[in-house]
Amino acid sequence: MFRLVTSLIVLSFFVSQPAFADDHGSDFAQYNVSVSGSPFGGSLNFAYNESPKTSWFFALGGLPGLELEQDIDGTTYTVDGSSSWVGFFINHRPLENADWFRLVAGIGIGTIENELKDENGNRYSANYKENPVGYLGIGFGSRALKGLQLGLDIGWLQTSGPQVKQIAGDDNAEALTSISDHFLFGSALPNVQFTAGWGF
Repeated sequence: MFRLVTSLIVLSFFVSQPAFADDHGSDFAQYNVSVSGSPFGGSLNFAYNESPKTSWFFALGGLPGLELEQDIDGTTYTVDGSSSWVGFFINHRPLENADWFRLVAGIGIGTIENELKDENGNRYSANYKENPVGYLGIGFGSRALKGLQLGLDIGWLQTSGPQVKQIAGDDNAEALTSISDHFLFGSALPNVQFTAGWGF
């Protein structure tokens, strides 16, 4: 599956004609580099603007470690989360007079790992290992123009859910069920992403 998707992306990149910059005016940007921040960490991004309407977007990102406290069914857990991923996306601007609006679809490849510890020292993991996973969303900004680019994306990553396991402490099937049913560890992971970059 991954090889097929990668082959299609590479093929479309090379088959597309490179003369678009001349056809779309002097302010059209063929390329864009940017940085982003989201719940899945920061990322470095590169976009190839095939036309003012369609862009291919490649991202390398991750989160080295983020610790927070979360109440799940009356138990307070310290959650230590990290991620490492790459993403391949297509941005399409369907509205003729609103090129600031984008539809976004793509795939993500990587891992999201979470370790939960309760006040009694019991430890659990809720790790996403499935690859690849799909992404759908909408975006605002990040037009295919030269100069400063700002963007906001809202969407979700669709997975089959995490593998929830107990890794230390007394066996507690009820805690495993509560963690598995919590929205933070669901199969659909919401995303809000802010992006700043430069088109050229």
